[in-house]
Amino acid sequence: MRPILAALLSVAAVLTAMPAAGARFPNAVEMSVTLTGEDIRDAAALLGVTGPDAKPLTLRLGRGDAWAVYLLKHDTPEELYNDEHMPPRFDTASFAATPVPSLTLGPFWLDLGTALPNPRVGEFSFGSPFLPEALDGDDPWTRLLRRLKAEPGWAAGAAPRIRHCHAADGGAQLCIEAYAVKDYTDNVERDGYGVGLILRKGR
Repeated sequence: MRPILAALLSVAAVLTAMPAAGARFPNAVEMSVTLTGEDIRDAAALLGVTGPDAKPLTLRLGRGDAWAVYLLKHDTPEELYNDEHMPPRFDTASFAATPVPSLTLGPFWLDLGTALPNPRVGEFSFGSPFLPEALDGDDPWTRLLRRLKAEPGWAAGAAPRIRHCHAADGGAQLCIEAYAVKDYTDNVERDGYGVGLILRKGR
């Protein structure tokens, strides 16, 4: 799983261009997933969608995820051959406390069962854009990462830096992970982070 997640957050475009090397970026799928159970309340709180004033979050997808969604939908007036002018893509996270704690995520996921060289059948993910090391933004991903950095399990130098997993009814599981990644926009190296949500479907 960890090599796949690192690829999702940093080198997606490279992987899709390297079939001869045996690496393949996962396909995007369109599905909405609702996870229920008491432990899911903790995952929703970490995401920031609980509480009396909480609203659904709009989460912009990272570059590799967004390109995979384009390859799924091909929904531009003219065909695109790279990700330079692709439309942004977003997922939504929303929470309902009653009648049972319920966290709904979607509509876009990467099917990790289609990735190479380490397919993970029955697992799906989506992830953030590159988040600069300063974490001075006010977007939902940056706020989530600041909460993750405040958790006692954060480990500088580890890969991932932190991993929170939450069990859902029916045997499903949702994990939230943060990784250190590098960005090379305009040939300038910058340190930062990426955040990924990984779903293991249950029965």
